[in-house]
Amino acid sequence: MRTLRTKTEAELPLERGHRDAAFYLFCAFLVSYFTHMTARIDVLGAIHFDLLLAALTALAIVLGQQKRRTGKERGLEPVARQLVIILVYILVTVPFVEWPGSVLHNLEGYLKSVSFFFFVVATVDTTRKLRTLLIVYVSTQLWRVLEPLYMHLHSGYWGSFTSLGNWEYMDRLSGSPYDIINPNGLAFVIIMTLPLLHLLLKPSNAARKVLLFALVAAMCYALVLSASRSGFLGAVFLGILLIWRSKNRVAYLAGGAIVAIVTLSLMTDLQRERYVSIFSSHAKGAATAEARVTGVIGDFKVSLRRPIFGHGLGTSREANANFRGEDLPSHNLYTEVAEELGYVGLVLLLMLIYYVLRACSATQQIVNAAPTNSPRLQFLHEVSRAMVVLIAVDLFFSFAAFGFSEPYWYFYAGLVVATARLAVNLAPAAAAAAAALRSRRVQRVGGNRGRAWATRQQPRARTR
Repeated sequence: MRTLRTKTEAELPLERGHRDAAFYLFCAFLVSYFTHMTARIDVLGAIHFDLLLAALTALAIVLGQQKRRTGKERGLEPVARQLVIILVYILVTVPFVEWPGSVLHNLEGYLKSVSFFFFVVATVDTTRKLRTLLIVYVSTQLWRVLEPLYMHLHSGYWGSFTSLGNWEYMDRLSGSPYDIINPNGLAFVIIMTLPLLHLLLKPSNAARKVLLFALVAAMCYALVLSASRSGFLGAVFLGILLIWRSKNRVAYLAGGAIVAIVTLSLMTDLQRERYVSIFSSHAKGAATAEARVTGVIGDFKVSLRRPIFGHGLGTSREANANFRGEDLPSHNLYTEVAEELGYVGLVLLLMLIYYVLRACSATQQIVNAAPTNSPRLQFLHEVSRAMVVLIAVDLFFSFAAFGFSEPYWYFYAGLVVATARLAVNLAPAAAAAAAALRSRRVQRVGGNRGRAWATRQQPRARTR
């Protein structure tokens, strides 16, 4: 009887990283960009430090050692190819949109966001770099959350407020004075950081458990202070998703119940009223909750003015101000894209999301097919699982937030592609086996459909 031999870590291919200078420049760019160093230090703002770091990163990538392309990576190209198609579509349709000048003005910001994808894919070529990049990114997001929370506890800082109707207002926690995120943006950062924080601080010992619990508690408290209804729904969705995907559902469910009870006890009456207004028309702030729904309907009607090519990149606010009487961008990713790029652009975006999810699935299939107990492959598997959760939460949150021109989507897509590429390089045989399995499944589905079609075409026997 033949036994299956499990490979050890030492028998896996060595990871030889390239473009190390570009990678560390990119990490420095992330720190500067997300912590807004140019707003804190006037000299850095005067020399456009972020732009300088991005240019140096791109230059280091070009001058760095070129990695030879192999057939193994061709299966990972759909995400990059689809992103290029969207870019080309935006440029080609400039003459056909409502405001071509606005597109050219907004194109710089969009290209900056898209560069996150290409920087990740070009510089992350080892699992060590992937872990380092995640640590850098999560650290910057923790800073964005903990800094305003500390300012609130130390000096009563809020940063924003909202109307509850009848000339009554409520304070809300937003980003620090150096940051640019409103309370909903702060809630988004919190929700999207929690899965990655759990990934990096895997509670394997008591110290890590305490640290993870303290950070999660602080972030949940900041989420309560933000009074973000979309953030609250996103947190509920994240909790349900984590419980459903966990093996210890009872423990996580009990922990979630405890967190919910503690959170409710920490809320003020106004904060409770705001969250109740999500489903109650009699609570304070219900009018603004209803305005979100009517706003999406209004955005949809605006998008029908130019359903094919849209009004132009970044013109959602402009279109709403001119044709809906609301000087606000669409608070829904899908109506935002429909307004700006038309429904052709929306289909292209949905295809991009599909390819990203498929890359996550491919990574998990490769790791599962690899007969190894490698910590590197296990880490890639955990990253891919965390990315599935992130993308699912982002898709849910996107029903109440814009974000097509924000860097998060493109950064996450880059992480997914880099993770899949590393899995292919570490387990090429497993990658080939997983690809063959997917091909057989497609052929089987196609064959079943063909047989079903042929059966429907056969004449039925007449019965008396």
